[in-house]
Amino acid sequence: MKYASQKVAYAYFIAAMGLFAIQVLGGLLAGWIYVSPNTLSELLPFNIIRMIHTNALIVWLLLGFFGAAYYLIPEESEREIYSVKLAYLQLIILVVGTLGAVVSYLVGIHGGREFLEQPLWVKFGILVAAVIFLVNISLTVLAGRRTAITNVLLTGLWMLSLLWIFAFINPSNLSLDKMYWWFVVHLWVEGTWELVMASILAFLMLKLTGVDREVMCLR
Repeated sequence: MKYASQKVAYAYFIAAMGLFAIQVLGGLLAGWIYVSPNTLSELLPFNIIRMIHTNALIVWLLLGFFGAAYYLIPEESEREIYSVKLAYLQLIILVVGTLGAVVSYLVGIHGGREFLEQPLWVKFGILVAAVIFLVNISLTVLAGRRTAITNVLLTGLWMLSLLWIFAFINPSNLSLDKMYWWFVVHLWVEGTWELVMASILAFLMLKLTGVDREVMCLR
């Protein structure tokens, strides 16, 4: 590691792998319950374990994106992260929100919309964590070197976080509800996540192959 603040990425990756393990275990348990419906039918019904399974997938991917950004940005910007304390605060909020969502699901409290089942207070926590992240990353980039990789990464991360605002809109009209739901769920994957992954892959290719930066960024 060239910069001490890059170590914060390690904590994010550990949390992401923990949630990945929960997702896998939840998927195995969901499959078991699906085949044998009476298994844990009252304590942990299929619809609850499915919510935990799918939400764990989303959160561990986001934690991976955040951790990759905290590792990548210092090297690309040639400076330390603006605030390591804010980075750890963001991680704590995300972990507490995730655990709170799981507990809420287990006691029957959820939003009911697929992939957006999180209770309102958890949604606000995610929004606060996203704002902290954007401020921390943006101030780091603006104070350091600007590259095509950081520009694409910032664009993807800003759009990823801003689209979360639509998760708070839950109209009674089913068509409008599905439209706002589509903004949050599908524009993440087919839109902003691809920008984030493109910048991360460009960074990895530079490090692993030594290809010219101009070639990588133009392609």
